[in-house]
Order: sequence, then structure tokens, then C-alpha cells
Amino acid sequence: MKAFRIGEPLHGLAVWASAYGSWQGTEWVYAVSSGSPCILFVLDPSGEKTTGRYALEGSDHCWGVVSTASGVYIGGSGILYRYTHDRGVENLGEMIPGEFYTWRLAADEQGRIYGGCYPGGKVFQYDPVTGIFRDYGVMVSGEQYARSMEVWNGKLYVGVGTQSPHIVVLDTETGSRSEIGLPDECCGEQLVYDLNIIHGKLFARVTPSARLYIYDLEQQEWGDVLECVSGLSVSPPDEQGNVYFIKDDYLQRFDLQTGSLFVTSLAMSEPAGDYGWLHNHPLNSKGRCLIGVYRDGSCWIYDPDTDQHRVMDFGLQGQPVHLQSMTRGPDDALYIGGYFAGGLARFDTSSAELISYRGIGQTEGMLAGDDCLYLGVYPRANIYKYDLSREWKPGDNPELLFSLQEEEQDRPFAWTWAGDQLAIGTVPAYGRHGGALTFYHPASGAREVFKNLLPLQSIVSLTSRDQLLFAGGSVWGGLGIAPQREDASLLIWDLQHRCKVWEGVPVQGERAISALVLDDEGNLWGLTAGLLFRFDPQLKCTVQTYSLFSMDWTVVTHFWRSGNELLYKDGMLYGVSMNRLFKFDVKREELEVLDDEARLLTMDRKGDLYFARTTVLYRMQ
Repeated sequence: MKAFRIGEPLHGLAVWASAYGSWQGTEWVYAVSSGSPCILFVLDPSGEKTTGRYALEGSDHCWGVVSTASGVYIGGSGILYRYTHDRGVENLGEMIPGEFYTWRLAADEQGRIYGGCYPGGKVFQYDPVTGIFRDYGVMVSGEQYARSMEVWNGKLYVGVGTQSPHIVVLDTETGSRSEIGLPDECCGEQLVYDLNIIHGKLFARVTPSARLYIYDLEQQEWGDVLECVSGLSVSPPDEQGNVYFIKDDYLQRFDLQTGSLFVTSLAMSEPAGDYGWLHNHPLNSKGRCLIGVYRDGSCWIYDPDTDQHRVMDFGLQGQPVHLQSMTRGPDDALYIGGYFAGGLARFDTSSAELISYRGIGQTEGMLAGDDCLYLGVYPRANIYKYDLSREWKPGDNPELLFSLQEEEQDRPFAWTWAGDQLAIGTVPAYGRHGGALTFYHPASGAREVFKNLLPLQSIVSLTSRDQLLFAGGSVWGGLGIAPQREDASLLIWDLQHRCKVWEGVPVQGERAISALVLDDEGNLWGLTAGLLFRFDPQLKCTVQTYSLFSMDWTVVTHFWRSGNELLYKDGMLYGVSMNRLFKFDVKREELEVLDDEARLLTMDRKGDLYFARTTVLYRMQ
């Protein structure tokens, strides 16, 4: 069968990191948008124009950009890049073999670059003079995230997590390290997400509480604690020594001497990212203005002298967005959610019209309701309802129904209807084990949350019929914590009596059950990574297994759904496993591979199949 290319449903910008510097007497903004690939935008804020746009081939994410005398350094997917105005972008190579995710960057007085990595929780140094990378190793044993960092007095201070937060002090010459003990109230926190040092004061923002703790490096003691502070950094000081950050959805000024706060006129509902200072900007031609970049690539500028601000829109073109979730709506249109940059697209299967909406985050899973669409958005497992009869209006429609943050849930992958209830299976927060099964009653708005029904596992697949709900687990919890089980479990839940009927391992050695479906005979079919199994719900045992594609679990860093779906129609199973779209004849027990480069899967009313290849939507009749 031939796959028909429909197009790229979603485009967007996701600027989480930027740097600020001057060259040939002009001040510049260097903003990087994550995407396929990442894009470096070189912006002239005085002329309000874009002077450069550079693809960072080989990387799809960026959290760290730092400007030094030798160039602007950018951390990508385990790759370090350097930009200079006269040479453009250079790929400096792989930082540390095996580390494929890079977090924040820092630079010392000698111009050497430092960065933290995942999944090893390591820190690297790059010396521009020699061109050599240095691997300092794992900062804290068992912690996979070296998330934030800053240099002060010849030492590198590193924020680490995700099982518990740490601040590591690294001697960059000898490689020796020590820790700064965090306050007792940080017990139960996960990660030092942001870290800055200004005038000998260390600002550490820990998550998930979003508290900002201030530590005096000279006195070696903790001081002020501020609630409800969003990241990703604290600004460099103004001329009076004050710093700025986002708190309670406003830019606020903090006096380091008195500990007092001033709420500015600039409302900010999203993290500010990185800050810089502009000289002689028209908003204040005699003083300095604070500048930052919104996620969509526009810049905000704030004048501390007058408490005025303005926004510059550079009209940056978005990148194609990786497709993350897909379902058929109640109107038989396809709805597609985007990764990282988010967004929601609608494809009309009758007219072939493709439209997209902005203002929604990374949708992990969706399900159609009566004239509406339910969406599960990462992080905090936010559950939305989108009324299809009304205009798309972020903040109003989709409507936020509830969050599962308090239950330490993060990713709502699994969805099914269980009678008149919406059932949702989730992956827990970073550094945590124990997914949840949530039931939501649309008529009353009531919900029930059951945690740890599958001990030490996430719930990544669901299906239901009559009074029984079936849930498949994954031994991986949130990112940043190693599995504690070898086998994924299957759960059978009695909807009427609200209790577990059965729990067991359907196939030994399989670490995730990524999809479930019931056939016309009442058999339950489950899909793992490369293996299909048939389970008898009455006998409560696996009847048959079918090895579809080879899989080595030892090389997998985590596996939840991984794009795997399973559908049943007219005696045929259709699924996606190991990036292969396949058809399995249930009676003949015959496998046919339909496409060898596929993710996600859904079917329209006519029976046509739809799947994704990275950023592109395809149809197969």
C-alpha cells in the first residue's frame, strides 16, 4: 500500500534560551528556537529586524545559550555550536558520548564553556583555545539531570536532580566536588531547576514547589525564600544592584540589600527565559532597559526608570513541529497535537482542509467526547476540554478542567471511555515512580484518582468494555529515575465496584504495554515494543504471543507509548511498533508491514489509516 503525504500540520516557535551581546557597536539578541532542526535567530533590537537565521543541524532542542568574547555558544542535542558574526555557525562536536540532551550553559572568566547533560547527569567543559572537551563525570550518583549552572570565584555551581535536589560545587581545575546542603523544607523536592549567582548571592529555584531560595556564598547561610517564582533565570543586576524575575505572573524587582519586592507593570504568564540589558534604547535613551524573549520569538523591553514596557515582534517564522498525539474527533476530523512547541491541528478528512491553532502546550493524549475534545497536556497533567462548537480562544476554550500536579502526575498518555466516565492513565513527575488512573465524570465534574494501582509503574495504555477496564503499565516512571521492576503488568478494574479484579504480568521480560484493544470475540490484544500478545479476560491468562520485531530492552532509556497504537477492524489488527506500521490478520495469524517509518496511528470512519513521520501527516487507504 502507498502512503499519501498530507502535509505538515503544525509550525511553531519554542524559544527557551537566548543570549545578549554587542558586536561592532551594535547590541544583539541571539535567540534559539527548538524544532526540527533548532534555529538560531540573530536579532537587532535597535532596528527591530532579523539579521540572521541559522539552522542547527543535528539538534531539536535548546536550553542553553551563552555569549563570550570568542562567540555565542549554543547547547543542542548533545552537540555544542558556536556562532560568530563573521563565520556563522560552527558545529563543535559531541560534548560527551552517550549524553544526548543538553541543559543550561555557563562560561568562566577564561571563556571556557560548561554545560550539564542528560541522561548521565554529567557536566562538560569546552576550551575554545584548545578545542578540547572535558568530561567531569556524574555530579551526583543516581541523579540523571545536571540542569542549571553558574561560575563564581573559579568554581562551577551545578543544580542537580530529579529524585532529590542538590547543589554541587565543582572545582573545574581538579574535578573535585562538594555540596551545599539545602534547607530542610526542600525535602520532597525534585530538582534545582534554575541557578544564578549575583553579587555573591546564589539564587536556587527548586521544583516542583517553584520556591526561590537565596544563599549567601560568603556567609555560607540561607536567607530569603520566595514563593511562586517561574524560571528560567534571575536577571543580571541593574545599576542599583537589584535583580528581576517572574513571580506571581509579573516581572518583579528584588532589592538584595533589603529583601523587598516591587511589582512592575509588566505582566508575564510564561517563564522569562534569559535576560539582558540594552543601552540607549528609544524606550530610555539615557539609561538601560531590561530585555527578554517570549517563546514565540517576540521580545519584551522594560524600562526600570519609568516602569514602562513594550513588545517587539520580529515576525519570526516557525519550524515544523514533531507530531506527538492524534485522534479522531466527534466530527470525524483528525486532531493532531505537537511536541515541545505544542499547538493543535485539525484535518478535515472530507475536504482535506488543514488548519492549526496556537496556545496549547505539548498534548500527550486526546479523546473525543460529545461535540468536544479532551486533551491531556504536559507538564502537570493538565486536562482540558475543547468545545468544537465555539471559537478557539486560549485561556477560555479549551477550558482547563483540572490538573494532576498535586498527585505528582505529568504526562496523560492513555485515554478511553469507560461507560460515561473518562479514564486517563498517566506517567508520574520527574524522578518519581507510580502512575495514576483517573476517572472524570463530565456530567457532574467529579473525579477520582487512584495512584499506584500498578506498583512502581506508569499507566500508558487503556481500553474498556462493559464493566471492565484494562490498563497496561510501563516500568519507567518519570524521567530521571531508573526502573525498579523488570516486567510490565496488566490490570483489570471493575468499574461498578471500583476495585481491582486482577493484576499480573502477561508476558515475562516485556517492560511496557504500550497499547491495548479488544476484538469482536472478547479477546484482549496487547502490544509491547515488538511483541503482540492475546489475553483471555475470562481465564485471566495470555493465550498466545507473536514476535513481530526484534527489541533490545537494555538499550532503552525510557519507553512509555513511543508512538505505539493498536486498532481493530473486521478481523484485522493495525498497529505501530518500532516505527513500523503493520497489519495482523487475527485468524490467519499473518503479519504484513505496511510502512517502515511511522509513528502514531488513528483511523477515520471509512477505515483509512493516518500516521506521522516526524513532522508530516500521512494517509493510507
